[in-house]
Amino acid sequence: MRMPFINFFVTSPFEKVHKHATKVGSAGPIFLKAVESYFEGNMDRFELLKEEIRDLEAECDLIKRNIRAHLPRNILMPVEKPLLFGFLREADKVVDCVKNALYWLSYLNKPFPSEARKEYLLLIREVSDFLGLLPEMVQRAHTFFVSRIERDRIFVKDIVKEIRFRERESDYVEKSLMVRLCADEEMDPKVFFLMIRLIETTGDIADHLENSADMIRAMVSR
Repeated sequence: MRMPFINFFVTSPFEKVHKHATKVGSAGPIFLKAVESYFEGNMDRFELLKEEIRDLEAECDLIKRNIRAHLPRNILMPVEKPLLFGFLREADKVVDCVKNALYWLSYLNKPFPSEARKEYLLLIREVSDFLGLLPEMVQRAHTFFVSRIERDRIFVKDIVKEIRFRERESDYVEKSLMVRLCADEEMDPKVFFLMIRLIETTGDIADHLENSADMIRAMVSR
């Protein structure tokens, strides 16, 4: 019989997991502001926000390592450690991809192709918006692990469904951007390469968020 987390921990590890998820979720609005600053030609603000994301990524990595290092090997938990560590790994990759996307954008060193700007902003808004679902999903999962009330489990599953839906929407925008870029035969090869890497990396944000949601879904299903 599985027992609630509270029986095994004075301080639940999910408090730190939620802190990590909150940090990851906060990357969304910063990401959007950074891209908007780039499009506006405000490079000083863009660089400040890029470094803010870099610092945020380092903080998330530190929290992840702290959780892994201070979780005793023989501790009893209502979820499997590989799932917990897998969730942390995928959530951490979200911020990695945000950071990398901003670095790819900075490598352009020229105005963003105007015909692709509207769709890319749509992709950024889609991705940055649903990053905010991550901390709520973790908090609700923690509540379920303590309460074991079916209502809490259903709430988590609903958030996971929403994240999956948003990932499909962002994937559609990503593919539309790819088609537009590949149809532009006059684009400079260097710009084409950087744009492809930028769009792929931005799309990876949604993919890793969906993967982290799948880990939570597996936790509450067991």
